[in-house]
Amino acid sequence: MISALKISLSIVFISFVFNTFFSIFFYFSLKRRNNLKKIIEFLITLPIFLPPSVIGYMLIIFLGKNSFLGKIFYNFFNFRFIFSFEGAAIAAIIVSLPIIYQSIKVAFDTIDKAYIETAQCLGVSKINMIKYVYLPLGYRKVFSGIILGIGRAFGEFGATILIAGNIPGKTQTLPLALYSAIESGNYFLANKVLIILLFFSGIFLASYILLTKKES
Repeated sequence: MISALKISLSIVFISFVFNTFFSIFFYFSLKRRNNLKKIIEFLITLPIFLPPSVIGYMLIIFLGKNSFLGKIFYNFFNFRFIFSFEGAAIAAIIVSLPIIYQSIKVAFDTIDKAYIETAQCLGVSKINMIKYVYLPLGYRKVFSGIILGIGRAFGEFGATILIAGNIPGKTQTLPLALYSAIESGNYFLANKVLIILLFFSGIFLASYILLTKKES
């Protein structure tokens, strides 16, 4: 159970860091490329409308040993995404990315343009614009979206079990540990895992409510 908690928190941290920087980077990189932006935003958002099992199966298709990418990683690095921690992390990243990206997009799009235009007139660089204009003015929406994304990554099950399996100490997250405990009839362990899941989920929800309440 402790190993499952560590794996879950590690995956949540990786998905949070990657998705936050990825979302900010693409928001500004594609700001004026309307056609390309629409295509990438469509692909980023699509996982919200797909069952997790479909996402997991698509990951097997694109990252499996016999896939184009899978062959490259296996032949050159002797590495497989299937049944690996990295596969579980990728699944969490994909299912939580739409939430974080859309939240960051809304946060930055709703900033008063006067602040942005003033900073541009003063010759502020793009990096400093992000640090001193976008993030300070939109941080509540950004953080609330990040918390929702973290909660989604923390509770991920369907895509993870297909791409990474349910290997204790390697790919078994807390939701998978709960599934295994119930399947084996170990309800004492299942209840312990349930309490941990409820505890962390409660923290995420309380943080989200606090941020959105302050914003309103």
